[in-house]
Amino acid sequence: MQITTLGPFAVDGQPVRGERLAAVVRALVDARGRAVSTSLLVDAVWGGTPPDDATGAVQALVSRVRRLGLPVVAVPGGYRLPAEEVTVDAVEARGLVDRARTVFDNGDLPAARSLADQARALFPEVPELVSAEDTRLFADVAALRAQAALAGVGPFDEADLSRLVARTPPDEPSAALLVRILAAQGREAEALEVVERLRAELAERYGTDPSPVITQVHLALLRGELTTPVVAETPRQPTRIALPTAWRRPMTALVGRERDVEAVVEALVDAAVVTIVASGGAGKTRLAAEVARRTGAAGQSVRVIELAGLRAPDEVLPTVLAALGGADTSSTGGNLGLERRVLSPEERLRAVAPDLDGLVVLDNCEHVLDAVATVVADLVAVASPEAAVLATSRAPLGLAGELVHRLTVLPDADALAVLESRARAGGAVPTWDTARALALCHRLDNLPLALELAAARLRHMPIDDVLAGLTDRFALLDDALRGLPERHASLWALVDWSRELLAEDDRDLLQRVAVIPAPFTADLAAAVAQTPDVRRGLATLVEQSLLTLVEGDGPPRYRMLETVREYGEARLDAVGARGAAMTGLVTWARERAVALAGRFVGPGQVEALHRCAAEQDNLLAALRWALAQDDEAATVDVATALFHLWTVRGLHLEVLGWARGIMGVADPVRRRHSAILQGRGAGRPLPDADRLAWLCLLTGVNSGISGELRLAVLARRALRTLLAERPDEVSSRLTALASALPEFDASDVDRSMKAADELVAHPDPHVQALGLFARAAARENGGMPEASVTDAEQAYHRFAIAGDHWAWRWRRVPSGSSSTPAGTPGRPSGWRAASTTWR
Repeated sequence: MQITTLGPFAVDGQPVRGERLAAVVRALVDARGRAVSTSLLVDAVWGGTPPDDATGAVQALVSRVRRLGLPVVAVPGGYRLPAEEVTVDAVEARGLVDRARTVFDNGDLPAARSLADQARALFPEVPELVSAEDTRLFADVAALRAQAALAGVGPFDEADLSRLVARTPPDEPSAALLVRILAAQGREAEALEVVERLRAELAERYGTDPSPVITQVHLALLRGELTTPVVAETPRQPTRIALPTAWRRPMTALVGRERDVEAVVEALVDAAVVTIVASGGAGKTRLAAEVARRTGAAGQSVRVIELAGLRAPDEVLPTVLAALGGADTSSTGGNLGLERRVLSPEERLRAVAPDLDGLVVLDNCEHVLDAVATVVADLVAVASPEAAVLATSRAPLGLAGELVHRLTVLPDADALAVLESRARAGGAVPTWDTARALALCHRLDNLPLALELAAARLRHMPIDDVLAGLTDRFALLDDALRGLPERHASLWALVDWSRELLAEDDRDLLQRVAVIPAPFTADLAAAVAQTPDVRRGLATLVEQSLLTLVEGDGPPRYRMLETVREYGEARLDAVGARGAAMTGLVTWARERAVALAGRFVGPGQVEALHRCAAEQDNLLAALRWALAQDDEAATVDVATALFHLWTVRGLHLEVLGWARGIMGVADPVRRRHSAILQGRGAGRPLPDADRLAWLCLLTGVNSGISGELRLAVLARRALRTLLAERPDEVSSRLTALASALPEFDASDVDRSMKAADELVAHPDPHVQALGLFARAAARENGGMPEASVTDAEQAYHRFAIAGDHWAWRWRRVPSGSSSTPAGTPGRPSGWRAASTTWR
């Protein structure tokens, strides 16, 4: 499809009407095939005033984009427009310019001029040049045409250069070329007028002098030396800025860290890896956020990857890859379109790293330090020189070439400024003298986070009471706090003092919600606290700066600072209450996962998948605990929803990693006692039959994609046992799929056709659709493309009736393939466009 951006915005000649719709299309097009997060789309459409349900509004706009025919696909956290399926005039023009520059530098001036003229033809006669990128592209085209003309190839054309010089601010390189073009035609007076007019405008409007490029061309004009073509500047590539919501705008001023910011920014110019090292609460994340904002403001790409919620080293690489993008499989064709080669995570990293530029930030690395070091070393080994990594940690990564910036505590003057400014912001009226305030700062080691918490106390308490409370707490620290790292002593003492000011119920709530790794809702907090109403307690914890509210769509979410979480978990373990809290988390996760999975096929599919993705980290924490406790019923309930989500998103390696543990691939003792594999013979509580069947089917499909036969065999064995022992407890839909899918293993068209026909005859529209899809693939493999297209079109309608948007994308494989007869009117393009409407 042809997208026009250099003139009136259009798709295949059809104007894109509406500012919001155009903003979404432009953001996707500008990403050049890369993923665009939902938050960036929200910013692109609404700026700083998003609607209440911003995510839902973006989904609605994406649906309108798809109705234009654009094949937008959903990816984790956002959307992307595959670059290979669209043609963008701006991209085409950039390609022509790059080729023209190459042949120009090689001396083929006629070819360079021809390519530059082709690029110019993609612009309107009088271009609007709204964006900086389009302006730069137009300037590059004008520069190449002018340089070729100066070398004697093609006519002089000063109109485009004049338009660029007339812009505000004027384009000085274009002005220099215009002077040369005019002088080459013997129009020195007009050339001098250009220089004088530019000099006057810069002085009056900006209070500055012309740049050296104008000074030099002016001098050459006066000397009569204007004969050497000017080489245009290399154009900047489009930038990508992906900052977490909390990083985009500082809630408070950064006090006392300006020198640190400048030092880190300067270090990133030369070093591929810079690590900000300091103790907890010293402000590592705050400093990294400021560096990231300034880097983005300077026009460089920024990607932020938060690691605080990770609990195992093997989660690091998948998390980094999810943020950087890149597919984890490549198609090899084959039956059903499911035969794909799975790229290892290391291969994916090596594939995506060379395209990175700007800054990659890894925040909170200390608890997975070795894994982060390995990933960073692999990344920088193949990344371009334009890319740099900024890490925050309590210890260095230990890499060759790493530059460590150690963040010290605040000087006394800055610590006092933080304490007073934060207290005033909270409504406190300072009545203390400098000596007592400084004593408080010293008791807290001048740590910024500790000062923030102390300022919250000063809103309601005299400073003498805060000082006395801290002193008493140091004397009363119990076994829960003894043995802590020395760097935590003052900060954790303050958190402990804050806890002592809470009511007993609120103390218990603080400790229990510490087991929740990601932002959470009140219903999850109630589950881990095992009390029906926690909203008042949550409000108290927010008021005491122990929790923060997270902006976003849906019900309010709460987030706990990592240092406070560590404290809460230590307290929880000290009283032996972790098991009870985790039981609540698992109970909530089972209920949420079962409810969401029940909507994964049907009219609520899109919202259910979105909600599941939003809760993924919390569901994973519950799954990890259930698996460790050998609670197979809970494991199946939670894992089934996550496996479905990951399969939809193509995250096959995530499915396989967890499925190995669930099926006991490397643990024969677990397999012998597993109710999943042994059924009633295990003598243990049995998982829900229908969910276990779907989990086995998803495991089998993902194992087949990766070629992991051992896991596929175990999943099929568990499924056979389940269907033999409890056939009445498995839905007819999953029973039909379980019976049919083995027939597609071999490349036997007759067996595949027979199994597909049986699915088509099933009364369930969703099973019918899968059967039609399977039959379409079998017929395509059997050399029957016309019949394959017919089946694929019918499958599309059945999937629409069933409400399976994901499967609509599947349907594209046969009906949009190259085997479709070229003379089939209206079929491939229309159905191909319609099939992109999923998620």
